[in-house]
Amino acid sequence: MQSTINNFRLIGAVILVVMLQSFSGCNETTPPEEPVVKEPISVTVNNLYGGSELSYNQIYKSPQDNDLWITQSKYYLSNVVAVKANGVKELIADIAIINHTLGTEGLTISGNIPKGDYVGIAFDLGVREDLNSKDPSTYDINHPLSVTQNMYWGWSTQYIFSKLEGFEVANSDTSSFVIHTGLQDLYRPNINVARTFRVETGGTDVSVNFDIFSLLKQSDYTFNLTVNGESHTTDNLPLAIQYMDNFTNAFN
Repeated sequence: MQSTINNFRLIGAVILVVMLQSFSGCNETTPPEEPVVKEPISVTVNNLYGGSELSYNQIYKSPQDNDLWITQSKYYLSNVVAVKANGVKELIADIAIINHTLGTEGLTISGNIPKGDYVGIAFDLGVREDLNSKDPSTYDINHPLSVTQNMYWGWSTQYIFSKLEGFEVANSDTSSFVIHTGLQDLYRPNINVARTFRVETGGTDVSVNFDIFSLLKQSDYTFNLTVNGESHTTDNLPLAIQYMDNFTNAFN
């Protein structure tokens, strides 16, 4: 009997050794997980009017066929991401300020994302809530949210999400328009621009278009800036709401 028990013990020990060797072998042959390689990406926002490159202080036609010229266009984009076909989003920048008034400067958003194929660029219009509550004086002067951007209303709506300024002539009368929008309720998320591109070694450049004429003229609301072209948000909230709603359809 004792011999039989010893034999069972021996067999059990052999089985245990084989199993341990098997597990050990699996661990040794499992390849290490490859590190995610990120490459630079630059997203340039082209400033257009009616499909053509916009020049400041140049005369264009308004939706009412009046002479119009733009003197300032400046706005914030939050959560700028590159989108893959499976819906995965790779963050390019938490916050960016687009200042078309500067000409070729201030129009590019830069970051680093993993290599691969992408189908679009997406972003939110305005300053997202956690950043909107920040104090601009705490930022470096070159930061998008710093006081040097002149985009903060501490007394009213915190950050100004967008500024559009210019002049329009109707019946020989020249009217200025100034639309400055803020308030968290006017934050507009999930603007998607379809773009097919691939990020490889060395990075890539992508562009999206912003068309001010499309902002001024939409099927739901078309601006007549000589009649209703002044808003600092709270003093003309209906105009600010329509402006931000139109804004989301001005990118392509």
